[in-house]
Formats: sequence, C-alpha cells, structure tokens
Amino acid sequence: MSGRHRWAIGVATSTGILGLTMTSGLAMLANHFVKELSRPHAVLNEAEFSWITPAPLPEPPYTLQRPLLFQTTDGALISGEFWAQPEPAPTIVLCHGYRISRLHLRSVASLEYARGYNVLCFDFRGHGTSDSVITSGGNAEVRDLEAAIMAASRQPETIPGRIILHGFSMGAAVALLTPPGPEVAAIIADSPYARSDDIIRRIVQFQLMEHSNHWPTLARRLNALFSPLAWATVAMSAVVFRLRFGYGFVARPRFKRWKALLEGATQPRTTPILLIHARGDQLIPIQHAYRLATEAKANDIPLETYFVDAIGHCSAYGYNPTQYDMVLRTFLERHLQSDFPAKHRNMKIPE
Repeated sequence: MSGRHRWAIGVATSTGILGLTMTSGLAMLANHFVKELSRPHAVLNEAEFSWITPAPLPEPPYTLQRPLLFQTTDGALISGEFWAQPEPAPTIVLCHGYRISRLHLRSVASLEYARGYNVLCFDFRGHGTSDSVITSGGNAEVRDLEAAIMAASRQPETIPGRIILHGFSMGAAVALLTPPGPEVAAIIADSPYARSDDIIRRIVQFQLMEHSNHWPTLARRLNALFSPLAWATVAMSAVVFRLRFGYGFVARPRFKRWKALLEGATQPRTTPILLIHARGDQLIPIQHAYRLATEAKANDIPLETYFVDAIGHCSAYGYNPTQYDMVLRTFLERHLQSDFPAKHRNMKIPE
C-alpha cells in the first residue's frame, strides 16, 4: 500500500471517528434536552416569574366555586375549577404558560370574575395538580384545552357559544393551535409564539452560554459555535421526541388550517383574535406576533393587535393596566354584543 493510500485511509478514519463523536455528543445533548422539555411538574423558579399580574380581588363565595376534573381524548386527567356567576354569563377560560400553573393566574381570575364573567382555570398536563404526564409545550396541550372548552360549555351558567379563551405565552399559543369551534366566541392571545422551535433554540443557546461561564478560557472562545450547535441540538431533539413519544414537539399555529375548516363547515363562523405583545419581549420576540398577524391576514382570519413598548415577557398588562383593560373591553363588547357583562362596562380597573 502506497503512502498516499495510507494517508487517505487515515484521514477518512479520523474524519469518521470525529463525526461519530460529534453525532454521539449531539445525541446526548438532544436526549438531555428532550428529557428536560417533557419532564412533568418541573417548577419554575419564582424569581423567574416576572409578569405583573392584577392586584387580587375578592374571590366568589365557595358556593359559587366548584372543582373540576375532566379527561382528555388521550386519557390525561386535567384538574381545574369553575367560578360561577349567579346568573348565566360568558365564560373565560384562562390558559397559563409553560412551567407555571393556574395558581399564578389566580389574581387574573379574580379580576375576570369581578368583570362579570364565569371563569374556568385549569392546569395543563404535567403542571399543577393535573396528571403527571409528559409536556410538549404546545401540541399535546391542545387536547387539554379542547377538554377544558367542553367542560366550560357543560356548566349551566355558561351562555352557549360565549366562551372566551384568554391565554398567556404557551397558553396563548395553545389557544391559537386549537381548531376553532362554535363554542368559542373570541380569543385573547397574550405573547404567543409563531413557532415553538425558534423559542427552544433560543433557550438552548442561552443555556450553552450560561454553562460556558464555568468552562476553561480556551473553550469559552468557541461561543461562536453556540448558534449552529443550538440549531443542530433542536433538530436532533425533534427526531428523538417523535421517536420516543410518537408526535412532534414543534408547534406552529396555522391559520391556513383555520380557513380550510371554515370552508368545510356547514355554518362557518370565524373566531376573532386579539393579539397582544410587548415590543421588547426577549423570550418570544415581537417578530412572532408580526408573523402571526401576517398569516392571519393572508387567510382572512379577523385579528386585531395591541402592541406596547414594554420590555419583558407578557408585560403588556403591567405596562398600562388601564389601557390593557380598555382594549379588552372594546374587543369583547364588540363581539359579545348583548351578552357583554354590564359589570365590565362599568368597572374601573384597579391600578
């Protein structure tokens, strides 16, 4: 064997070993990330929960609060509660974000109730007191919201066809992922994503940067590789997640699907959307809201926007509570018409 052939074989062998090592390392990263992403009942550090929520108002008497336990189409048991008005009224279904629970939105629930709405709040799978099954950050949670809508529609205090979905972050995205039905009168989506994998890549890259602070100086100089490494990790994670659980974790609200469902319906009725976002949101950048608004317009889905110059995730309420309420009030009064609660029309928002 000539020296040239030995050199070629050596290069090929070294390249193969390097490629195998990199692939194995990437697979380990992907497995670790999928495990963390889907791990149920992982509790968010309270210091990381920076949303400004309303000051708590008095909750309804216990006679008007009822615990709920309902099952999804894939068998998950979802825990929630229903706060009933003394007379029939529209019902707001509150949808919380990733790694928090309905308890974080209790002050929001008390404000919505004071405005004259019934309120159904629940924990998505793997959160709060719901079933300890894997979370997906969007796709699997659609089944939870579908079951919550069904539960809300069965409450005698709910006016038929007058359910409003009010979601935050992941909960807002799940509201937009859920196929529209006749029970839902409107959707308020506060800070949703347009594609979950984009957010996941940002999180992976951030974690790599955080871990690199403990690396040797020479290794820290490799931070230029973090962006492509995050892309590769998320791509591999998508494969691992699908192989392990049987469906994809990349969630993307598609208004083209909404349009197709409307065109096939015997009595089509569009569901209006109020899209809320902060221009300074660094977790889910404002570009996600722009993409959602553009796609909605392209598919003739009625969507209104309320964008604020605030910094922080889900920060529109804290930026200006009075303006936030006025935008919601105008939107809901227009679409609920005669069923719009008089309490909401006359209520002054607590600062």
